[in-house]
Amino acid sequence: MADPRRDETVIHPRGDKFWLLAALVFGLLVLPLLVYVTGAYVLGRYAGGGVAAFFGGYLLGLVTLRWDSWVLALGPLVIVASWRMLGRWDSSSRG
Repeated sequence: MADPRRDETVIHPRGDKFWLLAALVFGLLVLPLLVYVTGAYVLGRYAGGGVAAFFGGYLLGLVTLRWDSWVLALGPLVIVASWRMLGRWDSSSRG
């Protein structure tokens, strides 16, 4: 009889693609807005204007290859990819 715990360790490529894409979209679109809202709440109004100016500056930073914009955009993707790799490594080391 198959071990029911073994099914949890099977790699599902579709699930990996979904979570990696979700993390990328979150990093590109949602996280910058959360950073803006948090900054406006903690530090006050954004000096460059409103949310549109902040998001425009963020997109300009991506285009001009500013490291801070790219860390914000790719941070969630790196975290999810690392989490998935650690999960695979942990499940393979269990046997």
